[in-house]
Amino acid sequence: MSDQKKIKILFIDDDKATNFLNKHLAKGRENIESIYLKHSGFEAMEFLEGCCTETENIPNLIFLDINMPAMNGWEFLEEFYTLDENLVNQIKVIILSSSDDPGDLKRFENNGKLLDFLRKPLNVKALDSVLQKV
Repeated sequence: MSDQKKIKILFIDDDKATNFLNKHLAKGRENIESIYLKHSGFEAMEFLEGCCTETENIPNLIFLDINMPAMNGWEFLEEFYTLDENLVNQIKVIILSSSDDPGDLKRFENNGKLLDFLRKPLNVKALDSVLQKV
């Protein structure tokens, strides 16, 4: 398994308990190299803008919450897609949300760039399934 690609994950969620749980789940996977936690879309954008110059920190995978104050997940994606194309193309984005809003699912289906839409809470089976896709 050592020849597998090492994965760097960025979790974006305003709920600290959710981020703690997600980090705990991800820490147990042997192909995960780094785990980054950001508590807002703004914080995540600053981090990703920094990745344009510090390429060793670029995550391969983002788990993105939709319902966050100030900048929700959809607003984050609008900003994310304006970043350097080389950076954006290296990162797969997964919506990880408790949203039951049919509009959110429709937006996901119409996006075409997102890898998946998962319901909170994240579990080992769902995480392993995502890691197989990356």
